Amino acid sequence: MSVIIKAHFDGKTIVPDSHLDLPVDQPMEVELRLITPAEHTDLPKSSRVTKLDITKLTFFGMWKDREDMSDSVLWVQREREKWSKRYSNTD
Repeated sequence: MSVIIKAHFDGKTIVPDSHLDLPVDQPMEVELRLITPAEHTDLPKSSRVTKLDITKLTFFGMWKDREDMSDSVLWVQREREKWSKRYSNTD
């Protein structure tokens, strides 16, 4: 059985907008499709999807001063080479 419901995110939990007649502990799979404000302007402002400027996040640029990562492609290649080598106590 498949059911599509409307819900909102309260900051911690996905809350259905209407009552669901389901048994307690009913196993289910959940697929989320975020609705943009243009699709549904009747949604509460707190549940609307907004564009995120990643440059404002605290971790943005945290590796900019790492000399070993000045060439990020080369760094990734070296790390992947390590993954393909077997572990040895003699190294």
